[in-house]
Amino acid sequence: MKNTYEHISFQRVWEIDQILSNRLGQCYAYIQAIKKTPIRPDYLERMLRVSLNRGALATTAIEGNTLSEKDLEAIQDGKGLPPSKKYLLQEVENILAAFNTIFEDLMENSLKGRITPELIKRFHAMVGKDIGEPFQASPGVFRTSNVVVGNIYRPPSFPQVDDLIKKLCEWLRKQFHYSADLRFEDAVIEAVVAHIYIAWIHPFGDGNGRIARLLEFYLLVRAGVPQIASHILSNHYNETRSEYYRQLQITTATGILTNFLQYALEGFRDGLEGVLEIIHSDQIDLTWSNYVHDRIDSLADEKNDKVLERMRQLAYYIPDKQFLTKDEIRSFHPKIVGHYRKLSDLTLRRDLETLLDLGLLTREKQKYRTRKELLQMFLSASAAEIHRSY
Repeated sequence: MKNTYEHISFQRVWEIDQILSNRLGQCYAYIQAIKKTPIRPDYLERMLRVSLNRGALATTAIEGNTLSEKDLEAIQDGKGLPPSKKYLLQEVENILAAFNTIFEDLMENSLKGRITPELIKRFHAMVGKDIGEPFQASPGVFRTSNVVVGNIYRPPSFPQVDDLIKKLCEWLRKQFHYSADLRFEDAVIEAVVAHIYIAWIHPFGDGNGRIARLLEFYLLVRAGVPQIASHILSNHYNETRSEYYRQLQITTATGILTNFLQYALEGFRDGLEGVLEIIHSDQIDLTWSNYVHDRIDSLADEKNDKVLERMRQLAYYIPDKQFLTKDEIRSFHPKIVGHYRKLSDLTLRRDLETLLDLGLLTREKQKYRTRKELLQMFLSASAAEIHRSY
């Protein structure tokens, strides 16, 4: 068992090499693109709910929680759980409550942005609230006994915990010079480094992984990472769980953080790219809807409102990624079905021809799809372009 602590050095034992520098630059570019892309309030609300659910499920899944995204959505829609599984829900709800408290406190600036022992204890109290016996620690209280992690790693003895956490908080303040104008790159590095140090010190009897990732979450949000992207690192660690543990073990053995930072930033970058693609997809749908409306309105002098509306539904709901026959179009979407149920094939064919003339559809071997690719020229730099720029 490892029982020496040279790795807990409170020194800068990482190198911003070309790989890490590139990944930090890509993450910054993605975040700026996300912030500058308008999002409908209703869509943003849905994205935020999904992102927070995924983050809470991911960080608890790493510790063995088996609730799925579908389970949580069903519970949030009013369905219950059997008593034997209620503690699983409590674990996830505690993380969700902590996320929301962090958002509120940072908006109000009531935490002053400082990492302190009291803040870490407060986060732990949130994580362990009302779980009961399955949570093998006193919420918000540093451990009072020695522990072994995974039969491999023996963290510092419990009398050292209080002093080590104080040193960690002081070192983070000095090393990263926290202020209102803290550089994004330094803030991201600080978030991951703080995560690793909590894992190393292991200050609590239970919940240390969740606290490490919650502190990381807090530091990323404090650095300006949009709320809809705040779940990404927890999700990355969960999806690559075996690699997550492998990287932690390597970092513990060597005391060097560079490789773990590269691993974390690779997942962070890829997750940000995914969020930006989702946002751009919504922007395409919204812009397409407006474009269709304007193009079809150009026929207002020739056709009545009923005809214009059913053609809009065709242009809205015929897919852009696959070609459909007329029969497939008829049954493809409820909105189309409702408009064309009682109309002839001749009417449908005529409407499709009109949409072809307007440039809203394209045809191949008597199959049709919409031409949403027309809108690419109107979008800001794509995720791929951002990726290529570094």
